[in-house]
Amino acid sequence: MSAQPVQWRVSTIEGVFETDLETLKQWIAEGCVQPTDKVSKGNLNWIEAGRAPMLRGAFNGEVAVEPPPTVIAPDFTSAASPDSATESHQSSVVEERKSPRANGAATCYNHPEISPEYICRICATTFCSECPRFVGTSKVPLCTLCGDFCKPFALVQSKAMSQEFQGSGFGFADLTRALQYPLQHKAALLFGAALYGFLLLAGFRGRIIASVIMFGCISHVISQVAWGRLNRSFLPDFGSFSMWDDVAVPIGLGIGITIVTWGPMIVLFIALLFGVMNGGLVASRTAAAEAEQQQDLEAVSVVLDPNADPKKLEEASKRVEKLRPGARISGEAEKSKNELSDPTADLRLMASYLKAGALILLVGLLALAWGIFYYPMALAIAGYTQSFASVINPLVGLDTIRRMGGTYFKAFGMVLMIQVVSFIVAIIVAIITAPFSLPFFGNLPATFIDGSLTFYFNLVVACLLGLSLFKCADRLGIDTD
Repeated sequence: MSAQPVQWRVSTIEGVFETDLETLKQWIAEGCVQPTDKVSKGNLNWIEAGRAPMLRGAFNGEVAVEPPPTVIAPDFTSAASPDSATESHQSSVVEERKSPRANGAATCYNHPEISPEYICRICATTFCSECPRFVGTSKVPLCTLCGDFCKPFALVQSKAMSQEFQGSGFGFADLTRALQYPLQHKAALLFGAALYGFLLLAGFRGRIIASVIMFGCISHVISQVAWGRLNRSFLPDFGSFSMWDDVAVPIGLGIGITIVTWGPMIVLFIALLFGVMNGGLVASRTAAAEAEQQQDLEAVSVVLDPNADPKKLEEASKRVEKLRPGARISGEAEKSKNELSDPTADLRLMASYLKAGALILLVGLLALAWGIFYYPMALAIAGYTQSFASVINPLVGLDTIRRMGGTYFKAFGMVLMIQVVSFIVAIIVAIITAPFSLPFFGNLPATFIDGSLTFYFNLVVACLLGLSLFKCADRLGIDTD
């Protein structure tokens, strides 16, 4: 007696389905199951489908999509005899297989009063839950007209709506959708905002943990929305907690974002802190002093040379005379007097400082402009690639901006507007809660409230960036649902 095949369960946005391994691989090859969907083998725990060793080959393209069958439809003599319209439809489907058939209204082909549960992937005939022919222990539904696989109608309808939404273009409607996105999961929003706000009150370590949670949520939202999963929660699945995926990766992505966006500003600050900007002036002064010292040594050697040329001896004697302490003091006093009496000395000094300050200001403005402009793209790259190497490589982001075209500039403008609103709200909160400020502790209520609102606004930004990627998925090579 042969053993029963192990049953698999798969959880997608359309629901939970049971099947065998081969059918599950076929669904993966057809794009019905994504790497982030949850699967369970038998009674084992749920894991992401992309992590299951037995399914990796299917995600890597090792399982081909089965072509439509070319045989005549199966014999259903045990079933009721179809009417003439059904026979004509069956014959046309089997022999021609040209354009997919649609029922027009979303109803069962055999029971027009019942909503469909399945749809044939070849002839597009819709069936209720009772009409398909179910085969195998996993009860795989087959079309009773052409014999091909049937898919869940809700899945196909969802994909059609997603494709229509993807081709609708990026605009202010997406900004409204992003503002509403965190509010779809009110319990998760209240929990995440409260946790983030409390961690900001827990000192340096608390802020580090808060940043990890924030980057984890941002990257999760961007990746899910970029794949077309707008109904997924923004909180990661802590049921399958991984120290690497849920802690190390967000920290690395956050560090990479900081390096690629604000790295030039940090380098400029360090340069100013250690006086690198003045290094050229110091070096020139040092070189001039060394040259003058070398000339003094040559003058002394000429004076001590009994065979020296009289003209050179006279010039060297005058230079050696100036090296005496009395002559040096007298020379410095004369130089100071000339500087005080020179009305242009202060102007020259001011001009040199202004020149250096203008250079520093220009470099600082360029570094600030780069950080502001590239920060949203750095978040987007971190979200949909989850790769530290891609994040710190600005060429990846610049190429993505090129392929997204005007969509990124629209998204950038919206993100900038959200950040300005967030800044204004933070000022208002600080003013309102100013009476609650405590010595040594600061304004704790303002910190908590501002942190909670920052959590919300960051989720809005993440959703907005994910939508911009989703609308450009065909240009970016993102495999959407």
